[in-house]
Amino acid sequence: MALVSVRHVVTVCLAAVLSLGTFLAYAQETEENAAPASASESGETSAAAPEDGTEPASEDAADTSEMTADEIRDAEFEAKKAEENASLRAKNDAAALDVFQKGLDLEREGNFRKAAKRYLDAELLTSDKIVKANALTNAARAYRQAELYGREFDCIERLIKEHMSRIDFAKAVNREYEIADAFYKGHRDAMFEWLPFIKDSDRFLECSEAALNNAPCADSAAEVRLRLAGMYLDNQMPDQSIEKYKEVLRLHPGTDSAYYAELGLADVYCQLASRGDGDGHWANLAIEQLDHFTEANPEAPEIQWVKEQRVAIDKIQAKRLHELAKYHHRNGRDDLAERYLNQVVQRYGETEHAIPSEKLLAKIDETYEAPPASMPRKDPAHYDFVRNPIPLEDSDLLIAPESSDGKWLLPIRDLKKDNRADSRESYEERAGSDETY
Repeated sequence: MALVSVRHVVTVCLAAVLSLGTFLAYAQETEENAAPASASESGETSAAAPEDGTEPASEDAADTSEMTADEIRDAEFEAKKAEENASLRAKNDAAALDVFQKGLDLEREGNFRKAAKRYLDAELLTSDKIVKANALTNAARAYRQAELYGREFDCIERLIKEHMSRIDFAKAVNREYEIADAFYKGHRDAMFEWLPFIKDSDRFLECSEAALNNAPCADSAAEVRLRLAGMYLDNQMPDQSIEKYKEVLRLHPGTDSAYYAELGLADVYCQLASRGDGDGHWANLAIEQLDHFTEANPEAPEIQWVKEQRVAIDKIQAKRLHELAKYHHRNGRDDLAERYLNQVVQRYGETEHAIPSEKLLAKIDETYEAPPASMPRKDPAHYDFVRNPIPLEDSDLLIAPESSDGKWLLPIRDLKKDNRADSRESYEERAGSDETY
C-alpha cells in the first residue's frame, strides 16, 4: 500500500513538471511572436534583450556612443547653424516683400529707375524662386518704361537662364530682338539720371548674339545675322562676318536675306584677297562665290558690280603669279617660273600683268613668241556711261553776299545767264546804266 502511494506521488509530480515545461515553452513562443507585431505597429524595430538581463540600447544611443567628442560638437554646431539660417531666411523673405512693395509704390509714382532698383534688391534678399522671378519681371518692365533697354535686356536674360519655367519664353526672346533692333537704330542708355546726355555703350552685338542663341530661327533672325555680319566686317573681324553670312545661307535659303548674304560673302572674300593672299585661297573663294551668284542671278542689278569684282580678283591673281614667277626666275628655277607665267598668259591675258609676263616667258622660252604690246586688250568689266550735261535754263540767279568779293550788305541784283555785268562792277561802270538799285 505504501509502495503504491509513493508511485502515485511520483507520477503526479512528473505530470506537473511536464505541464509546467509545456506552459513555459508556449509562453516564450507567444512572447517572441508578439514582439515583432508590436514593433511593426509602432514603426520601430525592437532589439533583442541581452542575456545578462540589462535593458537593450537604442540605435541613436549606439550611434552617439560611437561618435567622438569632436563629431558630436560639429553635429551640434551644424544643427544650430541650420536653425539660424532658416531664421535668417525667414527674416530676409519678409524684408524682400516690404522692398518689393516699395518698388510697386515707386513705379505707380512714375519713378521707374528707382523702382527697378528696389525690385532687384528684393530679388537679392529673398530665397523664394517665385518672388525672385516676379521681381526680375517687374524690374525689366520698369527699365523698359525708363528707356533703359540695356538693363532691361540683362533682366530678361537672367529670367531666361534662371526661371525658364516661370516666364513666357517666346515673348521674352521677341523682346530681346526688339532691344537689339533699337540699339542698331541708335538707341543708347543714359548712364546717369541727372546727366542724360552721357550715354552708355552700344550693346547691339551682345543683344543680337544672345537673341540668336535663344531663338536661332526666329522671324527676324536672318536680318539680325546680316546686320551682325556687316558690323563684324566694319570692326575688322572678317572670320565672324563670314560665319554669319554662312549661317544666313544655311538657315534661311531662298530668302531675300540669303540673296544679300551671297553678295556680302563675296565682298568679304574680295577684301581679304586684296589685303594679301599668299596662296590664293581667298581669291579662289571670291571667284567661286562671284561665279555662283552670276549663274544664279544673271539679271540682278548688282551684276555689274560682280563683273568689276571678278576683274579685280583676276588682276590680283595675275599679280601674285607674276611675282612668284619673278622670284623663281631670280633663284634659277625657270621651270617653276615658266609654269606660273603660262598661267598668267592663259587665264589672265587681259590684265595689266599679262604683257610683262609674256616678255619674261619669251626670255625664258625661246620658242615662245610674245604678241606685240600694242595689241588691244579689252576689259570685260568696262562699262561706258552716257554723260549728258544738264541743259541750260533761262532762270534768275542771285549772288550770295559771301560771294560778292567783300561787298557785304550791298544790294543784290537779279542776273540772267546772258548778262555780263554783276555786283563786282564798280559804281562808275554802272552809273550810266538805267538800272535802279
